[in-house]
Amino acid sequence: MLHEPELEFRAGNRHIDPRYGISVFGPADADSPTGPRQIPIALVGPARAVDGIRSWLRRCQDQIEAKETKPGQENLHQPFPGFSADSPFGAELVFDDALVREIPERHLRRLARADTASATADAVEIYADAARSLAETGRCRVIICARPEELQDREDPPPSEEATSDREDDQGMREAGVDFHDLLKATALTLAAPLQLMRKETWTGIPARTSGRATRPLQDEATRAWNLHTALYYKAGGTPWRMQRHSSDLATCYVGVSFYRTASGQELHTAVAQVFNERGDGVVVRGGTAQISKSDRQPHLALSDARQLLLDALADYRTTHGHQPARIVIHKSSNFTSGEIDGFHEAADLRDIDHVDLLWIQRRGAPHLYRTGQLPPLRGTSAQLDARSLLLYTRGSVPYFHTYPGLYVPQPLLIRSVTPGTDLQTAGTDILALSKMNWNNAQLDERDPLTLRTAYRVGSILKHVPIESRIATRYAYYM
Repeated sequence: MLHEPELEFRAGNRHIDPRYGISVFGPADADSPTGPRQIPIALVGPARAVDGIRSWLRRCQDQIEAKETKPGQENLHQPFPGFSADSPFGAELVFDDALVREIPERHLRRLARADTASATADAVEIYADAARSLAETGRCRVIICARPEELQDREDPPPSEEATSDREDDQGMREAGVDFHDLLKATALTLAAPLQLMRKETWTGIPARTSGRATRPLQDEATRAWNLHTALYYKAGGTPWRMQRHSSDLATCYVGVSFYRTASGQELHTAVAQVFNERGDGVVVRGGTAQISKSDRQPHLALSDARQLLLDALADYRTTHGHQPARIVIHKSSNFTSGEIDGFHEAADLRDIDHVDLLWIQRRGAPHLYRTGQLPPLRGTSAQLDARSLLLYTRGSVPYFHTYPGLYVPQPLLIRSVTPGTDLQTAGTDILALSKMNWNNAQLDERDPLTLRTAYRVGSILKHVPIESRIATRYAYYM
């Protein structure tokens, strides 16, 4: 059983829950001179949506009460403390009519009449042009786009522990399909400010319905406020919380490697690496073309491409942090071939890095554990299956919540090390901590580590970007 990792907040204070930590201590960078204090927000959408978003965000300047819970489960739903200069966040959103681009109703009516692919492409062009004109002013930190209600493109899955796997296969490859979110993010990768997309139900609190039935679960208002404002704070350059690091810990670079197909779905394209340190700072790196192996039908990199991928990742890490890491941990969604192992080790050797852990993280097909009683195993439950395999529940019953907060039976991760000497308990603790580093969700029990979760998201966007095009390296542009 692994202990729930603590996170670090203002002045080095620690707690396991992001919401409690911010409410009591403030964000991790609250005392930093570069932490965001005023965040100019730009808005894109039809007039009614712009007014609705602005009105709700102003409401969120003050405290929003938590959803009523069962006795003893008060930690499951916590009040939102408000987002203002006087709130624990210590930051405020700034609005300006000059930073608004209203989408005319006639454009939206045209979207409703067109076929799905054409409507999505047209909507992306309209919104991208508006976002571009706002970003070029140099006055906004984040651009909020109200998602067009008229679009019938592929919807995002409902938020749950299985949300990511609904649109990825076992190798972490994204399905081809039409998606306004991904296409717009891909088009906006060169802008001076990241985008934040919002659905109508977020600010209205009214669930979206099809044929009279809700199409997805709607979170309570305080939770919606937590998730949105945490994301806005991060996208504005802030650090809401960071992973705990002891003085004796080696400076570690965490790399997530996944794969994606081109928009046509015909070609397995470039590998994606996400580089994070213990603070959660992310850098996006694109690697070489992958191939499906005939032996295991999984995507793999050639030795030279694996070596170059890690060298590029380490170069960006050095540029960002001013030094090389002492330890590299690579999370991959498919097994490692001998060529990949040799390529990654060659890159580490070229940079004189001695500590390398290569971990294959399987998201499906792992054996399940059961505990006495009605609730699933505790989050952090682990079982070492052999010298190089660890079963780990990153979702499950949470003692701090006094319940299991999920909707479905939790699926454990199967972690396999391909490097001798890897401490599986340390690897599992890292993965448990990285599962808490998602600034789109302030609840502490995500299923996937940040490394792979973000690599999946990056792949779904980069599949729409030509290989020769310049891309943003900040993860804030992809979330």
